[in-house]
Amino acid sequence: MASSLSFEVWPTSDLQEKWKIISADGEQGEEVKIKLTPEMQNVELYYEMSEQSAIEGWQFADNGTFFVNAQDNFNYQVNSVVASAGKSMIVSISSISSGQTIPSKIAEDMAANPDQVFVVNLMPNNNFEIAYRLIAKNDHLNGNVRYFSQDPRVILEELDPV
Repeated sequence: MASSLSFEVWPTSDLQEKWKIISADGEQGEEVKIKLTPEMQNVELYYEMSEQSAIEGWQFADNGTFFVNAQDNFNYQVNSVVASAGKSMIVSISSISSGQTIPSKIAEDMAANPDQVFVVNLMPNNNFEIAYRLIAKNDHLNGNVRYFSQDPRVILEELDPV
């Protein structure tokens, strides 16, 4: 069974302004909490450029996402794909499993020391935060420049700890 959510996106080139990411029910899409059930295997997030943004030349770029937090990514698979000539993007979270995590300090040490081998005792965790930024470009401004949104966090809640 899959859960799916839809969002409309208004990017901006103004660094002082956050992108608008609004869910189908009018809620802010900057922090999405998804309560998992045992039968839920996948989560799909559908992002659409707002009609006005598309008219202004905005479109999702490259694979549409830049992932900024990998602390728990061994517990799920995340893929993103841009479609409809950059007007749409789908983020799929699948293979959701174990309720365990790498301690934050060790995850930071791993990122800071890519040449070092680690042995890690996992900790119980029933909430995973998936952090990423949306990527867009605007051919009316400069097609070689990429614009990155604020982080629209997705939190998978209430996994059964292992």
